[in-house]
Amino acid sequence: MSITKTKNNTYRVRKKYPIDIMQSLGLSNPDYDKIFKTRKEAKQAELEFENRIIKFRNNNSISSFELGGEALFKDFYKDVWLDDYKSGLTSSYTQPPSIVTIQNTEDLFRLHILPMFGAYSLNYLNQHRQFVIQKMNAKAKEYANFKVIRSYVNQVFDLAEEYEYIESNRLSKSLRKVKAIKKNHLKTAKCDEDKYLTDTELMAWFQAVQEDLDDGSLSYQDYTLFWTTFFLSDRKSETYALQWKHVDFKNKTIYLTQALDKFGNVKNTKGNKNTQFSLPDRLERMLIEWKQRQKNELAELNIKQTRDQFLFTYCDRQGNLNQRLHTDYLNYRMKSIHRRHPNLKSCSPHKLRHTTATLAKLHGMSLEKISEALTHSNIGTTRVYVNANNVVDLTPANFTYDNLNKNSRGDSVGTLVGISTKKDGSRIFGVER
Repeated sequence: MSITKTKNNTYRVRKKYPIDIMQSLGLSNPDYDKIFKTRKEAKQAELEFENRIIKFRNNNSISSFELGGEALFKDFYKDVWLDDYKSGLTSSYTQPPSIVTIQNTEDLFRLHILPMFGAYSLNYLNQHRQFVIQKMNAKAKEYANFKVIRSYVNQVFDLAEEYEYIESNRLSKSLRKVKAIKKNHLKTAKCDEDKYLTDTELMAWFQAVQEDLDDGSLSYQDYTLFWTTFFLSDRKSETYALQWKHVDFKNKTIYLTQALDKFGNVKNTKGNKNTQFSLPDRLERMLIEWKQRQKNELAELNIKQTRDQFLFTYCDRQGNLNQRLHTDYLNYRMKSIHRRHPNLKSCSPHKLRHTTATLAKLHGMSLEKISEALTHSNIGTTRVYVNANNVVDLTPANFTYDNLNKNSRGDSVGTLVGISTKKDGSRIFGVER
């Protein structure tokens, strides 16, 4: 019997696909296995399965098994997939995506995925793998973050299979073969030296920032913003989210407990970490001066500076004052500095973070300490940030050789010169005394 009752009082339908059907549909699993809430639904599904086999053999049409697959890709994305994605049902993550992630995903579909596949039916795409792979391969050559596109396309067809719009996702295996061509090319072409500033290049930036402050090209807020981001080696979104309650001048500490998303909303830091930093003397002096300057500037606007006041704010394009910083605010300021000083090596807030990590390693700071300071969840991530070559003072072989020498002479007299093997297979160390 193909219908059985489960322990959860649901009904499971198990049927075998005939060999000719399996071959035509490109199925790797011969079992049709679905669960339904009632026996009536299960019986109906069993009859539909058998009718589809008869219909397929009469007209040799794959769509007999994929009746819902005639829906256009763009309609299925808009009417079905997007709502499930927003609820977190399309991935294995424990939390649903944030507002920012949802916005980025919708932009990705609008700009890249829907122009490729939106006008085609699910059935057509699922049955024409070569067409899909050609489109995806072309996209991989022009778009660096191709892996995200590949993942979302696969998610759409996985959901279509789950909801029985199509019998199976026949694109999954082929999609995995498409390589992120442009990203790999950029990674190969980019030298390690381009990922961070040298000591000399960093000092040139310090000098340029000071000169711009002195001649009035850079405001004291932006000057302090640059140095705060440098000294904390943090993500710019975490600097943007600093409030005066996070700065403890009495105990010379500063706390990173939050960040701003691209819409200016407060969110948790990456990894949900709360980190306490010692406040460097120079940064402390800058922040004390900036706090007083900001207090005076806000007073002119009839705004009282409180503990909840953000350290760094700006006037947006609509003329709104004291607004949380735009996500690219510091990037724009650093580009302006670079334009005024064309001799500088190109730099961004993120490259500044790479720079501090790499130079710290070159100057002797341990990878573990750097990882802790950068608030990384694991040291593997830190290795990506540190672009310096490993310096090996003592190889494992050298260490082992030295210890064998030490153990063989007991009183530290004698030198290990070789290893010989006895007739019984045991080994002895040759020692020169």
